[in-house]
Amino acid sequence: MTALLPTTGPTLFDADRGAAATPPGYPGGDLGMSVLRVGTHAVLTVYPPYTHSTEPFEILVYTGPSSPPRSLGDAWSVGPGADAASVWLIRQDAPDSCRLQHVSLDGGEFGPGQSASCRTEVHAETAHGLLITINAGAAQSTDALIDPETGRTIQQAPRIIGVAGDRMLLDGLLDLTLVDLRDNSRRQLSRPTLGIPSSVVPSRDGEIWAIDFANPSYRGTSTQTRDIWLLRLNGPDWEHAAGMPFITEHLKRGGGLDWNDVGDLVLADGVLAAWHPGEPQWRLGKAALPAGDWSGFAVLP
Repeated sequence: MTALLPTTGPTLFDADRGAAATPPGYPGGDLGMSVLRVGTHAVLTVYPPYTHSTEPFEILVYTGPSSPPRSLGDAWSVGPGADAASVWLIRQDAPDSCRLQHVSLDGGEFGPGQSASCRTEVHAETAHGLLITINAGAAQSTDALIDPETGRTIQQAPRIIGVAGDRMLLDGLLDLTLVDLRDNSRRQLSRPTLGIPSSVVPSRDGEIWAIDFANPSYRGTSTQTRDIWLLRLNGPDWEHAAGMPFITEHLKRGGGLDWNDVGDLVLADGVLAAWHPGEPQWRLGKAALPAGDWSGFAVLP
């Protein structure tokens, strides 16, 4: 099992052998990175070392362990396209002028795009629309599913925590709401545990969603805990991941969740570990993950 880690580099990491390659041509120094899996590909965002940047970030497509990345230019935000071979970007043309643009991973542009706020954050696209956050980072932010070609709002809610396939998941004060985007039917779901979903990662076929009800301050202490549950959309019903909950030091750095191409949930937390739903325990990699401020990863292919 191999994953791309957004270390300063970045690092192609084998679960048992450790660092397998450091691809050439990536920015170094004190710059930070994040990584996003798009189908079987990986896209990285390069961040400055300080929190409040006045310039958009460079977006890079991983092209292999021994080749330099392909630049898609600069953008404030990036999200995967529904075709698993493209991304949606928030481009900046002037200090107060941005646009939403659809770009293929080979760099081709699907038209000039349309006007958008520079404070729009792009999340993910399905056949039913593009999930965005309006006024991202502000107290009055809200989430919306839009038609990316026209900008028309299809659905809007204070907090949409996931969208994949034909389903969308809303987070409420007391429960969750699963929306079927084909007919707009809704089903209330009780939370399987206390806490707020900190990470929602749909499987590659979109049928099972891994939701981490992590707690960065358990019972008001400095103790961090993970508590991963699976939501099976066909039920819908919940399955508690093996070994949960557990104490961790990697909620904010050196950790993350993804799925591989055979339906295993993959967890980065000290090591890379894989678990197939229904199995009694996780399969742990032998190599320790590198230390550092990186967070998130992409399982390849």
